Amino acid sequence: MWTCDRCGKCCIEFTHQIRFQKNEPLLKLFDKSPELQQNELISLFFRIKDKFKKNIDGKEQFFVPTKSDLVPYLNQNEKKLLINSNNNDFNGDECMFLTWKIEDNQKISFCEIHDLNPKMCKDYPASKGGVCLNHPERYYTMDFFNYQKRKIGFAINVLRKIYGEKVNYDIGFDIICFLMDFGKFTYTKVRDFFLQNFNLAASEFDKAVQEFIKLSLIIRINDKLESISVKEVDRLVDDIIEKYNL
Repeated sequence: MWTCDRCGKCCIEFTHQIRFQKNEPLLKLFDKSPELQQNELISLFFRIKDKFKKNIDGKEQFFVPTKSDLVPYLNQNEKKLLINSNNNDFNGDECMFLTWKIEDNQKISFCEIHDLNPKMCKDYPASKGGVCLNHPERYYTMDFFNYQKRKIGFAINVLRKIYGEKVNYDIGFDIICFLMDFGKFTYTKVRDFFLQNFNLAASEFDKAVQEFIKLSLIIRINDKLESISVKEVDRLVDDIIEKYNL
C-alpha cells in the first residue's frame, strides 16, 4: 500500500485541473458554517470562485486557482495569505490551498483544507493506479497492471477480437494493457517487468513488441514505449462499423 511523502508535486503539477464538483462538502457547508466563514483563505476562495467556474459536460465545476491566479483579486490584507512558512518562498504555480512547513529539516507540504478538499484530490493516486508523481517506479508493478486490467480491460478485449487471429504473440495484448492511456514508459523497465512476472524470454518480449508495432498498436521511439489509447480503440471500432455498414 502506498504512503504519501507529502512532496506537494500533485498540488503543483495538477494545478489548473484541481476542481470541486458542484455538490462537494466544502461548497455545501460554507454557508452554514461560521467556522469556515472565519477562515480567511476559504473565504477568499468563495469570494472569487465564480470567476473560475466552468461548465463541463453540462456540469458546474469550480476550479481552484493557483497563487498567481489569486493576485489580481487580493486586497491588501489578503496578500499575507500567500506567504509560505518556509523562508517566505513563493511558488505562484501552486494550488492556493497548499502550504509548507519544515519538519525534521525537511520541507513538508500541507493542504489547508485537507478534510474538505476536492474528491479528485482524495482519490489521488488511487485514481492513477496508485502511481503518484513522486513515485513513477510504481508503474512497473503487478498492482498497477491489475489496476489497468480492471480499468481498460474492455478495450483490450475489443483489440483481441479484431487482431487475435493475426498475431503470434498474444502477450502483446497484455503489454498494451500495461501501457494504455499512461503516456511513455521506459522500454527496458517494461521488458524487465514482463520477464519477471510472465516467465517470458527477452526475445519473446522483443518480438511481441515488434509485431504490435507493425499493427500500429504500440509505438516505440528510442527507449520509450506507448500504445494506442482507449479513444483510439473507440475510433477503430467506429471505422469498422462504417466500413462494413454494421
